[in-house]
Amino acid sequence: MTVTDTPKIILVMGITGVGKSHLVREVSGQDIKVGHGLNSCTQHIEEVCCEINGQSVLILDTPGFDDTERSDFQVLTEVADYLARLYKDDFRVSGILYLHNILENRVRGSALKNLQIFEKLCGEDSLQNVVMLTNRWGMMDEDQALEREEELKTEYWNLYLAAGCKVDRYRDKSDLDRIFESILCYRPAVLQIQRETVELNKPLDETAAGEVVNAELAKQEQIQREALEAMAEIQDRNTQEMKAAVEEEQMGLGNKKKQYEDDKLLKSREQQLAEKAAREAIERENMRLAEENEQREARLQQERIQWEQLQAELALEQARLYAAREHQRNMESRRRRRPFWKF
Repeated sequence: MTVTDTPKIILVMGITGVGKSHLVREVSGQDIKVGHGLNSCTQHIEEVCCEINGQSVLILDTPGFDDTERSDFQVLTEVADYLARLYKDDFRVSGILYLHNILENRVRGSALKNLQIFEKLCGEDSLQNVVMLTNRWGMMDEDQALEREEELKTEYWNLYLAAGCKVDRYRDKSDLDRIFESILCYRPAVLQIQRETVELNKPLDETAAGEVVNAELAKQEQIQREALEAMAEIQDRNTQEMKAAVEEEQMGLGNKKKQYEDDKLLKSREQQLAEKAAREAIERENMRLAEENEQREARLQQERIQWEQLQAELALEQARLYAAREHQRNMESRRRRRPFWKF
């Protein structure tokens, strides 16, 4: 069989850790690096050349938009630049595989963000070249997996399917062989990001995909800014209350001192007994004021403790959320450590 020289180009996309590199290694038969931890394995676009049914194929293993080392905009920049070079060199993309873990019972967080960027990167006109591919079917009950697939098709992928996108299942290598062979028959397409950056000469942040990334970044910055503003407001309020209490106390003491001095000038020596009584009254008043001051300081100390507890609770919540993500990724990592033939 004669191998066709001009390669068919197939993109493999999906979130970090979903199994893109394993899929590429499986279909190409090449020993490429496959990640088994929480960190992203594919840091840059990996080019893998192979032959399928006598056809030269270039598979592009792309990093996820939740890369552990780089921002989403950095990843988008690399993918957009690469696709722009392909377009300028008169190469077209034959197919795009978007890999999704069927074990995920909800499309949210980084998975939803990846999907939104992916949609804008491809564009509606190119969705007929897209295959939404689910993997890890052997790791859960078949009926439950079918229910989740139906949920994906009706709630998240329905618009893609209406535009000509396909849905398929990756259980073993025979599925991959069948899917890749069918993609070779697709008419190559021009992706929306290629039209925007090459034909329309748009800056990346003005493209549809770039706007999604920027919107997500702005949302995260707004959340952080609101949290910092709330913390600053509480701290400022406590500071102002403490300052007002101190000023009030100083004013009270100053007034009492002036009154005492005026009384002392007006009273004669014959009023010594009265002066003694007045001094005793002042001492008692000072003791009362000191006690009130101590109580006020105790309240302020309690408020500071409550403020520190609030900060600790915020830090604990952040740690809990991080631990939850770590736990989820550890679970996925343990699943990925299973031999690939169990997927």
